[in-house]
Amino acid sequence: MSKLNSDRLNSFGSASIPKLVLQFSVPAIISMLVNALYNVVDRFFVGQGVGSLGIAGITLCFPIFLFMMAMSMMVGVGGNTLFAIRLGQKKYIQASIILNNSFSLLILMALGAFTLGEIFMEPLLKLFGASEQTLPVASSYMRIILCGAIFQTIAPGMNHFIRSMGHPKTAMFREIVGAVTNIILDYIFIMQFHWGIEGAAWATLISQLVASALITQFFIKKDTPIKIRWRHMKLRVAYVRKIYILGLPPSVMQICNSLMNAILAWSLTTYGNISVKTTGALSGGDMAISAFGITNSIISIIILPLLGFVHGTQPIIGYNYGAHLNSRVKETLKFAFIFAGGFMFVTWAVLMWQAETFVAPFAPNDPELIKLSAWAMRIFAAAFFMIPFGMVSGNFFQGTGKALRAMFLNACRQVILLIPFLLILPHFFELKGVFMAQPIADTGAAIIGLAMLWHELKKLK
Repeated sequence: MSKLNSDRLNSFGSASIPKLVLQFSVPAIISMLVNALYNVVDRFFVGQGVGSLGIAGITLCFPIFLFMMAMSMMVGVGGNTLFAIRLGQKKYIQASIILNNSFSLLILMALGAFTLGEIFMEPLLKLFGASEQTLPVASSYMRIILCGAIFQTIAPGMNHFIRSMGHPKTAMFREIVGAVTNIILDYIFIMQFHWGIEGAAWATLISQLVASALITQFFIKKDTPIKIRWRHMKLRVAYVRKIYILGLPPSVMQICNSLMNAILAWSLTTYGNISVKTTGALSGGDMAISAFGITNSIISIIILPLLGFVHGTQPIIGYNYGAHLNSRVKETLKFAFIFAGGFMFVTWAVLMWQAETFVAPFAPNDPELIKLSAWAMRIFAAAFFMIPFGMVSGNFFQGTGKALRAMFLNACRQVILLIPFLLILPHFFELKGVFMAQPIADTGAAIIGLAMLWHELKKLK
């Protein structure tokens, strides 16, 4: 354990905050961008090789995929938060038990996701709005993805710990290898072998397997100070409880995102059939789901790196909070607000200006879908520049162990505010109301988050 007393770890409490935040956030940003690419690249090649029916099928699977990601995030972020605090307190044996218990939980949750997914997959897809045309496509894709559920949880879940041990570039490299593998296999399986939607699923499964193998290998290397050890993998109720409590707030965002996407898919089908007039074979509802799939792909490329930046600040906040260096906690927050806010304002302006340019590659030779997708994205991303304020505020409460407050802020954007608007607005604005709900919820969550953070910082001495 003596290697953890190195300059790398001690820099959490002494190095320049901007330099430290960028050092740990840039790899986290790239890692989250890599996670986004798994779905985005699938949709891009499916759009090129299968068409809008394939994009609709993958989009219908997205709520299930997000739920699996939420399970991984619950254990990964929750365990890592507790892990970082114990490192700051120099309690290395406890840190090892937390890491190994988290690894065991990721495996168990993957097995549960596979079992439940196989049983309830088709009923869920029908509930999400799958039509007779899209149900076979979505089922074929999801059945293969579920076979690799264990890789879907281990890769993103355990990478959090690699970053907290002072190796952000190592974490980034392992996920990049997985992403590059996915891109190459997508091209081979879809464009060359013509496997269609199944090819996209197999590419994702194999690439996640590669990433998981590399990440697991890091924790069994001889020179890794805290390793995967059988004797520490036995679940301990006290640690499991803390991991779930601390991991619930950030995972609520993904769980609620899964729920929101399910309601959204149903709303898109219902109001798309009313509002969208098509000249092709797909119904208005299927076209609306395809448009959302394209819009969500582009937006995830922006939101997930932002989330990576925010998560990259979490070990710094957690360590300095545990070491009672509160001035450094505040300085980290200030830098996070400036950097994230500026980034999102620029991306918002570019999306409003060039929406058609971004959606066109996903729908070649389909001007109806391009027009509908660009219209949807301009509405859906209207309050992009407000998102960082709520996200950074929630991350502060997460990093300092205030789980309930963090959970409330995460729930504001995806449940407390969004779902009511998603259910109410379409009654007045039809399909436009479906897309209007998100920017209104983003604005409300940002205001609430800033108010809670301001109140908490007044007490932080």
